[in-house]
Amino acid sequence: MLRLQCLGFSADETLRTFRRWQETGVLAAYQAHFLFDDVHWIWYALFFTAVLCRLFERRSVAHRYDWVLLLPLVSGLLDAFENRLQHVFLSEPGFGRVVDPLPAFSTIASDLKWLLVICYVSVALALLVGRIGTGASIATPEGARRSP
Repeated sequence: MLRLQCLGFSADETLRTFRRWQETGVLAAYQAHFLFDDVHWIWYALFFTAVLCRLFERRSVAHRYDWVLLLPLVSGLLDAFENRLQHVFLSEPGFGRVVDPLPAFSTIASDLKWLLVICYVSVALALLVGRIGTGASIATPEGARRSP
């Protein structure tokens, strides 16, 4: 599945993958996974935004870096877009809607999603272990994040 998500830039590659999955019985499982996949972006976007907010507050990260708090939402929206395209691809017998450049759009959305996930999880881990935050160049004076 990761190969399709990260490397399926062309209609030919996507069609080969779907047909191979159909022949081996994997396609039904792929279609079924959307019951979870269509909504899980919401909880992971909310969860990681909340984690980052808490860590930003704990480490007194300057407000100029608040844009980082949007990364989980953006990755979630990219995930939802990718899923919608996959539904389009699977909506016709014979996969007649798998046409270029749609697979490239799906793959680019997936690749960007994973890049953002790596970025904000790395930021969260760095904040968690104290590598950035209080005392670092991104910190504000003690207590500056709190509203008066």
